[in-house]
Amino acid sequence: MTDSTEQQDNWYQQISVVDASLNAQAIANIVKIDSEMLVNMNELQVLTQRDLTQFGPVIVAQFTPGGGKFTLVHCEYGKPSRITVEPVANLFAIAKSIAHTPLGIYGCFGAYSTNPLNQGWRSPLTDYRNVIENGLMSLPDIEVKDGYQIDESLAALLVSRLNQVTGQFDGAAPVLNHDNVLSHIQQVFHTLLSASIDFIDTQALTLERNQSPARVFQQWCAQTSDDDNAPDDTVYKLITQCQVIAATAQAYGITSMMKTWRKALTAEQWQKLYAVVEGEWVTRESNSIAQCMLPEMAEKQAALNQHLMIVTNLEGVSAALKFLARILEDRAAAAMILTEQTQDREHLSGQTDLLGPVMQRVLCPYQIPNNNDGPVLTN
Repeated sequence: MTDSTEQQDNWYQQISVVDASLNAQAIANIVKIDSEMLVNMNELQVLTQRDLTQFGPVIVAQFTPGGGKFTLVHCEYGKPSRITVEPVANLFAIAKSIAHTPLGIYGCFGAYSTNPLNQGWRSPLTDYRNVIENGLMSLPDIEVKDGYQIDESLAALLVSRLNQVTGQFDGAAPVLNHDNVLSHIQQVFHTLLSASIDFIDTQALTLERNQSPARVFQQWCAQTSDDDNAPDDTVYKLITQCQVIAATAQAYGITSMMKTWRKALTAEQWQKLYAVVEGEWVTRESNSIAQCMLPEMAEKQAALNQHLMIVTNLEGVSAALKFLARILEDRAAAAMILTEQTQDREHLSGQTDLLGPVMQRVLCPYQIPNNNDGPVLTN
């Protein structure tokens, strides 16, 4: 190779290095536009969150085993104010826990059901049986007012809701009233717990060492009652009644709280109310807390679409306010940038990835966009 050829190759290499450096810097300059946008939007989010914290009104609903913890963030006498309550009666947690008893039994042996020779389920099931028995023995110690926290209004609701569900079971006329509803609830609790203990003692733990309790457990759950005087005493019907009791207690507590807070705010403030409901992925659809709150919000349909939000992977009031601030700033930006583009505006300020509809068109070029339902296939 001649000297001139080597020099030329070195020159090309140097040019290549320079070009690569220029390319990288040029790309970085362009990408910085987006990163600086995020800086500016984050600052806007901080300011929006500050305003929410100072003025509200916002209700943050957090999932708890007791039926929910609720914080009202609003402005009172010109100053930021927070009120946190847990309005749901203890009856909710009691009924829900008892309804979960069969699920707890399944949890003890589920991992071993495909291998009958593995008897590792016996020890956890025995331990859980003792937990159930301890709960059963504790039932008589629960007082109506301070224990179950059942007042006159909640008792009346329980009569109505339980008569509806037991009537669906057997078609019989309502039999519950103010005088016997508590004893009926206690009987439902007692029967499900005692039946669970009986199943463990007489059907599960008595199995041969090469048998799994899966089959007998399924039979026990599906059994029907032969007692004409107690048609509601099957496992499924007992669970259903526990669910109705829990749902009634939760709805009563949350509804009462919403009515109280609505009276504490002006009509204009209530009209502007936002609600952020923290939920797990498995409870996001048909969320019970959101269902209780929605009927008490102003303009239900507008609230459902704009003011009531169910979110996952959040914990705490500050995180919820930060999330809401992001949503509100996105909506404001979308309204100004995409004024005439309704569908794109909704995508920017909602749950749809802004690139999502575009990606559909790129991947499926023979689809046409539908403003209501997304792309549809053409002939």
